[in-house]
Amino acid sequence: MDSIGIKVNTTSLQSAIEDILRDYGDVVYEATAEGIKAAEKVLIKNLKAASPSIKNPPKGYIKKNFAKNWKGKTSRDKLRRYVGNTTTVTDKKGGEIPLANILEYSTTRGKPFIKATHEASIDEMARAVVETIKREV
Repeated sequence: MDSIGIKVNTTSLQSAIEDILRDYGDVVYEATAEGIKAAEKVLIKNLKAASPSIKNPPKGYIKKNFAKNWKGKTSRDKLRRYVGNTTTVTDKKGGEIPLANILEYSTTRGKPFIKATHEASIDEMARAVVETIKREV
């Protein structure tokens, strides 16, 4: 008992605080997931701008516009996104190879730009995440 004679139940106070923090955590999680989507859009925009134009497409080139084929994909974890390019070429055995892999890693036909574009986009992506979280929370 305190000096007035009232008994304070700290268990119910603790429970109420936990409920409020859990609700707030859910809001922040959802806002962060929306921010990650915004970051994905920034990266796709920058990859489209940095994509090389293909004047003489390699033999087996299937799709016509590499830059337009950047796509995002959600993983099971809402806080993770994957960005890739759907353009493929056929190899000598008839199998399909992602053109992005050839451009990024080939020692003979390579024109690496994906990793550099991603690294150059990090600050802009981070700003997109923060702006989205501020709007949502």
